[in-house]
This record gives sequence, structure tokens and C-alpha cells, in this order.
Amino acid sequence: MSEAPIEKYSAEEWNHIRKRFFNSILNDTEIAKLGQNVGISWPFKGKGETAEKYIEYDFEELQSVPGLVGKQRRIRMLMDILRETLAFDDPFSDMVDTVETESEVDDTFERILAKLEIPPSYPCEFVHFEEGTRELLRDEGVNTLIEVIHFGQKIARNVVVGGDLKTFLNGLAHKDELGIAKHLPYRRGIRGLHLAEAIGLIAADLPEAAQLQLLSQSDTSLTDAERALLAKASQLNVEATIKAAVDRVGKVGEWFTAEASDLKQVFSTGGSPERYFIMINNPRVERMAIELAKMQLGIVDGKKTGFLGKLFGR
Repeated sequence: MSEAPIEKYSAEEWNHIRKRFFNSILNDTEIAKLGQNVGISWPFKGKGETAEKYIEYDFEELQSVPGLVGKQRRIRMLMDILRETLAFDDPFSDMVDTVETESEVDDTFERILAKLEIPPSYPCEFVHFEEGTRELLRDEGVNTLIEVIHFGQKIARNVVVGGDLKTFLNGLAHKDELGIAKHLPYRRGIRGLHLAEAIGLIAADLPEAAQLQLLSQSDTSLTDAERALLAKASQLNVEATIKAAVDRVGKVGEWFTAEASDLKQVFSTGGSPERYFIMINNPRVERMAIELAKMQLGIVDGKKTGFLGKLFGR
């Protein structure tokens, strides 16, 4: 099988790669390690074998670098590794292979979602972003997770995208489970999306005073400073915020139908909700999630009806 001509790459594209790597935190990472991450084996190893070694040369000079002289395949390999690394380092990169056409669809994120068992149809309203990002997505009529991704890719062609939208898509591109779990109810180490984590994200997004009210309701000990903060907070605002969160739990439960049924069964049979929410791996968030679930299911402790009674008329 004959080698593809090196003309596949242009001096312009190499200069683009060089420019991007000058400012990349990966420019001093061994190319062999970068190659492993993108599935390409680089023949040279050692601390000196980094992108920094090669990006000092222009396209013509690159072909005279020791180890690359007369080795068109290695030059293509080097450029493939650096190009693919940049694609994962920044999923908004506008770099494209010159043989690709604008009509071709980049399904990279679809494949990542499939590997992580994350449904692309997951509602956009349940993806956790800052308020500014949520408003932007609402204004643009973005309804599903995959639409969030495509929207981010689309606007990146024209503007510099920052904030939590970029952070989220970078996390997906790197399959960073911790990063993904900040925005989606992803179960680290197990994959897929789950109701317990979804309720946990709702709880973690609440303002501090509302969180403290839920913790107090769960008999969690508060510090003196926390009790003082809760005492100063507007009870009406706290109640309204928690009621909105309970409504949100109900909506997300409509997506996780089977798990919502299981959770209801846990409470109705005297099971242990602590075990149900333990996968969140954050004791305080777990306790708040339990309280939100109780409220959404209408479960009231006879000894603690005051706060719930205000919210639900009991």
C-alpha cells in the first residue's frame, strides 16, 4: 500500500498547529504519550521528544529535522498526533483536515456519548450550567444534550466560547468523568445517567441558605456561622427556592421513570434512602437530596411537619 503524499498537509495547516501549540500546556509533553491518547504510536521516546522540539521549524525546515529526513510517513504521523491532540484539548478548534468538506458531519461527541452511555436526547433543562448559559440556551431554543453540543460547536466558529459551556464540552472530549459529573448526573466508574445524582445536582445548585435549611431539616449539625446565616435569610425566599427545587425533582423524575419508581419503593417500604443516594459520595449533598426526594414524594416526618407543612399545606 503506497503512502499518501505529504501534500495532504499544507504549510498553512502546519503553521496553524505550531501557533496553537506555542500556547498549549501540552507543548512540553512527550509526543509518545500524546500519541497513546489518540491511538497513534510515535517511534521516539524521551523527555526531549516533545511538541516544543518540532514547532520551532516551519513546514520546509520540518522535513530536514533529524529522524524526519525522507520520512514522509513520520511527518504525517507527527502532524496527526498534534492535530488530534488539539482537537481533544479544545473541542471548539476550527482546524479541519483539508480533505474534509463542510458537508461532512463530525460525530466525535456522538461516539463519546455512546461510549459513556449518556443519552443524547437528555433534556437541556436538566444539564447544569450557570444562569447566563441557561438563558442563552433557552433563547436559542436548545432542547436536548446533543443540541447543546452542536450549538457550542456552531457558535465557536464565530466567537470565542468560554465559561462553563466550554468547560463542559472539554470534559466530554477528554472523557473526564469528574468534569462531566459537574453538569450531568453521571455515575463515575459505572457510566450512564441516574436519578440519585440528578437530585444531588439540584441540591448542590441551591443557594447556601436553602441548603442549610435542608440540612437542618435532616438533623445535620450546623456550625454557629451556618446557623447565623440561616437565621438572617429570608424565610420566604428560602421556601420559594426549595419549592422550585422540589418541582424540578418531580420533572427530572419523569425522565428517570424506572428509578423514580424504585426510589418511591425505598421510602414506602421503610428502606434506606441513605443507601440509594450513597453513590453521590458527598454526605451533605446526599442528605439534602433525601430531603428533596421526601418533599417531592409528600413524605412527612410527624415530628417535623413545620417546614414541610408551609411548603405543602400540611
